[in-house]
Amino acid sequence: MVDSLDQVKRRNSFFNFINERHAIYLNKESGAQFPWSEDEILTKYSFCNVFRELDTVTKWLRENWSIPYMEHPNLPFAMAMARQINWPATLEELGFPEHWNPERLKAIMHGRMNRKEKVYTGAYMLTGTLGGTKVEQTIDKILTPLYNNPPQLHMNSLEMSWKEYLPYAGFSGFMAYEVVTDLRHTKYLKNADDINTWANAGPGAVRGLNRIHGRDIKNSLSKKESCREMYDLLMISDRHLENHVPVLEMRDIEHCLCEFDKYERVRLGQGKPRAQYKPNRKKEDWEI
Repeated sequence: MVDSLDQVKRRNSFFNFINERHAIYLNKESGAQFPWSEDEILTKYSFCNVFRELDTVTKWLRENWSIPYMEHPNLPFAMAMARQINWPATLEELGFPEHWNPERLKAIMHGRMNRKEKVYTGAYMLTGTLGGTKVEQTIDKILTPLYNNPPQLHMNSLEMSWKEYLPYAGFSGFMAYEVVTDLRHTKYLKNADDINTWANAGPGAVRGLNRIHGRDIKNSLSKKESCREMYDLLMISDRHLENHVPVLEMRDIEHCLCEFDKYERVRLGQGKPRAQYKPNRKKEDWEI
């Protein structure tokens, strides 16, 4: 079946978005003066990097935990702990969990709260209905059960490893996906067979796929359908990406579909992202 001209245009718009967003990252890193793009939407609003590994929290996590503790048996648990909190200043004070001491961690986190210091990221909608304070939920209801009964990792499969986290409190499809994505860059999942055939398409990514295919943005897709469509995009990505963009993986396609949906929402007058971009952002603002 031959794609319609409109679909080709929509698909090209997706890859153009990737090309321009990564060019912005490179311009910023080179020390070029703001604005780093002539695209008014990308200049005004905050969009995630094309590659999640370039985001500030992920870089901090890699440099301070993933690499220094790459051989530590608690590394998989540490990735889960990190994403439940997702705030480097808190994680730095807590330290890598070489041993599990929940009372010490709760005291540190409550101490930060009492000092009016930020404890959690604002980027994720974290579980808050398990009983007790938010800190007690995180440590006692989510992380302690995970530490005492860790999920099995399937070293040949991101998807199977992702499914192992889903029965645990506090690990939605999204949160489990974040942890598995971190582990994909460690010895545990770096050789998984499905790195380029599976990704967990969240609501934003599904809307992005619907936009590319000219469907109602509220159209639902099965996991199998979304993976097939993301894989199709991945297979043609090398023809559409400019030389400054490194090779993509399925995770990058999924990630960019969500951001593309945000972009199209603004372009079409359907809404706006929650955050405007601030070029003079302080270094301690970790959320982008």
